[in-house]
Amino acid sequence: MRPWAGRLGTVAAVLAALSLPLWFRGDFILFMATQAGVMMLVAIGLNLLTGYAGQVSLGHGALVAVGSYTTALLMIDAHWSFWLAALAGMAVSTLAGLVMALPALRLSTWYFALVTLTFAQVVTDLLVEWRSLTRGFSGLVGIPPPAIGAHVLGPVEVYLAVAACVVLAFLGVRNLSRSRYGRGMVAARDNPLAATASGVSLLRIKLFAFAVSAALAGLAGAFYAVQKTVITPEDFTADFSIFFLLIIVVGGLGRLWGPVVGTLVFFLLPELLGPLQSWRLLIYGVVLLVLMVFAPHGIMGMPVWQRWRKRPVASDAPAPGARAQPVQRLSLAVQDLHKQFGGVAALQGCALVAEAGSTHALVGPNGSGKTTTLNVISGFIRSDSGAVLIGGTDVSGRAPHRIARLGVGRTFQTPKLLHDLSVRDNVRLGGFASERASAFEILFGLPRARQDQRDGSAAAMTLLRFVGLAERADDLAGDLPHGQQRLVEIARAMAGRPSLLLLDEPAAGLSMDELDRLGALIEAIAALGTTVLVVEHHLELIARISRSVTVLDRGRVLTAGTPQQVFSHPEVERAYMGREGTGGAR
Repeated sequence: MRPWAGRLGTVAAVLAALSLPLWFRGDFILFMATQAGVMMLVAIGLNLLTGYAGQVSLGHGALVAVGSYTTALLMIDAHWSFWLAALAGMAVSTLAGLVMALPALRLSTWYFALVTLTFAQVVTDLLVEWRSLTRGFSGLVGIPPPAIGAHVLGPVEVYLAVAACVVLAFLGVRNLSRSRYGRGMVAARDNPLAATASGVSLLRIKLFAFAVSAALAGLAGAFYAVQKTVITPEDFTADFSIFFLLIIVVGGLGRLWGPVVGTLVFFLLPELLGPLQSWRLLIYGVVLLVLMVFAPHGIMGMPVWQRWRKRPVASDAPAPGARAQPVQRLSLAVQDLHKQFGGVAALQGCALVAEAGSTHALVGPNGSGKTTTLNVISGFIRSDSGAVLIGGTDVSGRAPHRIARLGVGRTFQTPKLLHDLSVRDNVRLGGFASERASAFEILFGLPRARQDQRDGSAAAMTLLRFVGLAERADDLAGDLPHGQQRLVEIARAMAGRPSLLLLDEPAAGLSMDELDRLGALIEAIAALGTTVLVVEHHLELIARISRSVTVLDRGRVLTAGTPQQVFSHPEVERAYMGREGTGGAR
């Protein structure tokens, strides 16, 4: 089936579903459909935060409350129009969310959840105690309906306004999930090391997710207030927040349609059961138990809903211009690095120089400080003293995502891939900083955002051809064998067009054929002008690809020079090659 036909069918189904309440024309049906839309707005935002960014919030009911009370107070006391008051409600909810999130995001997931739950309780207490503003337990009464000029909107028009907001929110989150922001959120959730090495600021990407989520909660709160016309603190208790979390868990965490399906299950189904209202909690429990057994990833995570649609992939034969582009040549200088972990000296005066566009090998026995050196260069560890200069610029002490954006790519001893994303999207993560569309442009699918999508996908395919994996572009990264996962990680590191590439034991676990291909790939990368610093135990590979070698032993430089000079050094033969001269030891 052609892609446009599938999209057309989806649009038709959505329009038909949205029109159902209009056909029935009953006040109760319209009220329930509008309430469901309000719940969907909150769930869509919470799914972005929890499902994509991995931050469990138990305080979203409080953000709805902030939006509701802000909108209602401005309409009642300041006589603002609903539309301006709703914008203010969104802004205040976003600000409240950021105030809650900024300190909490530095905590682990479940401590973060506890902080958000505490925030929800604080908001509820304020609604009760701040009587001069919120009217305490009595709440706000007589909230006027929305209007456009002198025309007061009726139930049908309010429903249509809510439905339009739900569709826009859904499309905006869909656009985000398919953009660099979506890939950055998933990386921050599943593999923070990979995210940071690709130039993603973990704090900023999580704050962004929280801001969007809080804004949608505030908008939902605005509609909640005008639809109910009376709001009290009892509307926003702790179970209100947990209700939204249940919606996205049942629908499918991190699934685009999860919030929609979850809302229909948890909100509309019990209402339609009418006489069984007293059994509502039991119904919820049964639904959860069934899902835990048969659909642990939620309804939309069930295999029946997964569409494994393979996009056509071009041949591995290089197309005109379909090759990795040359980069700016920069040298690397490591000067007198010292680092202690407790009482153990990991680095004791480590120093090396890699000429621009060359491949430099860092070798030594296990525990000699090789990976620590890479971690210091890339910013994952701060040295106690010494300096790291890239192209003459001192990058010592900078955050790792900032160093990555300066043109430093790296791989790890164990490939750090996002196993539930495609190979193509894993590579695209490496180009996070090179895409230029703003969040606003991405949310609304503006031309520069669409151009970024096309350019990013084309660049990823170019790199996959470069490493020989174009035919696996749409496979899940977790389904690839170990050797191919290493190649994907190298391709991701190259996606940011680095001037310096750090490879940490790239040959570990590879067969002889894979070693030959790896050697040819590293030579091709160096030919582009990229300076390569490789940590490796396989001496034959080092002799083939390296222009210069530095040997570490207990954190100190034992010797440095060309491969021939280093490997003939008496102390190297005695301390290193005697143990690993077979070329395959680690």
